[in-house]
Amino acid sequence: MEFHTTYSDNNYTIYVDNGILNETLQKYTSQYNQVFYIIDSHVYDLHEEKFTNFDTVIKVPRGESFKTIENTIAVIDELLDQNIKRNDLVVVIGGGATGDGGAFVSSITLRGVDYIHVPTTLLAHDSAIGGKTAINRPHGKNLVGTFYRPNAVIYDLDFFETLPEEEVLSGFGEVIKHAMLAGKESINRLVDETKDGLDITRLNEFILYGIKTKMYYVSVDEKEDNLRKFLNLGHTLGHALEYSFKLKHGHAVVLGIIGSLYISNKMYNDIFDLESLISYLKKIGYDLSPLKEMNTTEMIHYMSSDKKNMRKSFIGYIILREYGHPELIEISTSDLEALLNEMKAII
Repeated sequence: MEFHTTYSDNNYTIYVDNGILNETLQKYTSQYNQVFYIIDSHVYDLHEEKFTNFDTVIKVPRGESFKTIENTIAVIDELLDQNIKRNDLVVVIGGGATGDGGAFVSSITLRGVDYIHVPTTLLAHDSAIGGKTAINRPHGKNLVGTFYRPNAVIYDLDFFETLPEEEVLSGFGEVIKHAMLAGKESINRLVDETKDGLDITRLNEFILYGIKTKMYYVSVDEKEDNLRKFLNLGHTLGHALEYSFKLKHGHAVVLGIIGSLYISNKMYNDIFDLESLISYLKKIGYDLSPLKEMNTTEMIHYMSSDKKNMRKSFIGYIILREYGHPELIEISTSDLEALLNEMKAII
C-alpha cells in the first residue's frame, strides 16, 4: 500500500507492506552514487540477513541513548570520513529514536542530504512521518532539532515479527492517541478489538489509520504552528515521565494521556470514564505506577521546557473537550502541580 503526502511541493511516498524493504529501496538507491545506512545496532543483530547487500553501514546505539550530541556528531564524522557528498543518500533504519537522530544527522550534514526512513517498530509508525528531527539535552527530550522531510518512508511490516511485548505496548500508545484524536467511534472500536490483549498481527488496520491521521495533521501544519500541536496529546507529562523514569516513549505517552483526560474532566465535568480507561490499560499490560510515584515538582521542572509553552510559569497542555476535539490550554505551573497531586490518588 502507498500513501502520498499533499504538501505544495517536495512530496514523498509512504510504503506499507510485508517484505518490501529491498525492492522499494532499490527504486531510490539506484539514483545515487553513494548510499549510507544508519542502523540501530539491535535491529542489525536481529535482521542481519536483510542488510547483506548494504555497502556502508553505520551501527548506532539502541533507542534514546543514540540521541545525544556526542553520538550524533560521531555519526556525522563517520559520514565525512567516508567522503559523503550532498547528492548522496542516507537510509535510517530503526525505531523512533533512531529515526529522530538519524534524520537530524541527515538534516545538518553538509547542510542537508537526502534520507529515507525505514521504521522498524510500531512506535515509529508515528514519528517517521512529518519531518521532525531531534536529539535530547539534559533539560529534556527533543529540544534540539530541525524540520526536514524524508525522501520516502518504507514500513516493512516484517520487522514487527521480532518486537518484544514492551515495544508493542510502547508503539500502541501512539495508536491510542491517534484513535482518541479521530473520535469516539475510533477509540471505542480500538478498545473493543484489543480488550483481551494486543496481537501485533491484528493491528495493521489501526496502524494504517494512524498513518492517515498523522498525515492529515502534518499536511495542514508542518511546522507545528497550530493544528499539529494536537499530536502532542499525552506528550507534555509523557516526556517528563519518560525522562525521569527512563520509560519507553509510547508507555510514557499513555501515562500522559491519562493526565490529559484527568485535566479534561476537571474542566468539562467528568466527560471521560477514566476509571474504565485505567482498568483497560492495566488489563492489556501497562504499568501505571509511575503516575503514583512521580515527583510532581520534578515533573513541572521538565514540563517548563516544553516547546508548546508560551509564557513563563504557564504550561501549554493538550486536552480533549471530547474524543476527536483536542484543544491547547495554558495552565499555571501551580495549578498543574495541584492537579497532578490530586490525580496520583486515583491510580
